Amino acid sequence: MDDNFAVVDLRRGRRSFSLASSAVTQLPPGLITPGFDNLNIQDPVELAQAIAQTAEAAGLANKKRWSVALPDSTARTVVITLESRPATRRELNEVLSWKIERVIGVNATELRISRQRMNAAGGQDRYVVTVAHNEVLAQYESVFADLGWNAGLVLPRHIGEAQWLIWDNAPGDKMLVSSNRTGFTTLILRNGDPILVRTFVCEPQSIPDELHRFTLYYRDKLMTGGDAAGTLARMLVLGSIDLAEARVAVADAIDSEPRTLDPAEFGMDLKGEPIRFDHLAGAAGLATIAWQ
Repeated sequence: MDDNFAVVDLRRGRRSFSLASSAVTQLPPGLITPGFDNLNIQDPVELAQAIAQTAEAAGLANKKRWSVALPDSTARTVVITLESRPATRRELNEVLSWKIERVIGVNATELRISRQRMNAAGGQDRYVVTVAHNEVLAQYESVFADLGWNAGLVLPRHIGEAQWLIWDNAPGDKMLVSSNRTGFTTLILRNGDPILVRTFVCEPQSIPDELHRFTLYYRDKLMTGGDAAGTLARMLVLGSIDLAEARVAVADAIDSEPRTLDPAEFGMDLKGEPIRFDHLAGAAGLATIAWQ
């Protein structure tokens, strides 16, 4: 989450996941001010101390290879569709850079770009693209490097959280709703691919209304109604947003209520643990990418 730092050692069983160890530390107010256009870390030394103490509390002080989920506001994720297939890798890079600049409004040379090709739709290639300012990511990476960490996968939290929806093999579209200090991010998956991603900056009391409007857009533009793949079947709600309010906001828009995913379905029974699924979902989700 934006105001805490969590570490987790995740293990995969035959049909489930389990925590080998974990710890979470509440960060002092103002230590991190997540944002896309501004440096995030106000005191790198203090943050490094908090990270080291958390890793030590989890018994992971000697671990060097990590997947890191950053606050959502540090990056932006978009789905890009190509009208035609580029003939070369260079042409592909140029087309994606041009589209990113149009959507994000920042020169591609100033951005760190992570992309993943999705299944084609309507004969058109599609990519899910996550971008962050070079200097913002460099600030985080400098802290990790000073700790001797090798952060092999560094992405915004919602990308990791969405992995849990991919692990759910039930038919139908799936929605992630993840709140943060400045609003929330919501994402729709279809057949394991993101088809719609939006980040909203709003007050907590406005989240249900914004979520309702987002779901109306999804209903009007992307719901097919013809088969399970075009029907919203599941949702995962994380963060401080009220679960009941989120379910009502979505159900009122599509005239049906998707089932809420329970972490216990993945074997993640955290009863008695000092950490919540909200704390670990992003980083642990990123860790599962190698297993998919």
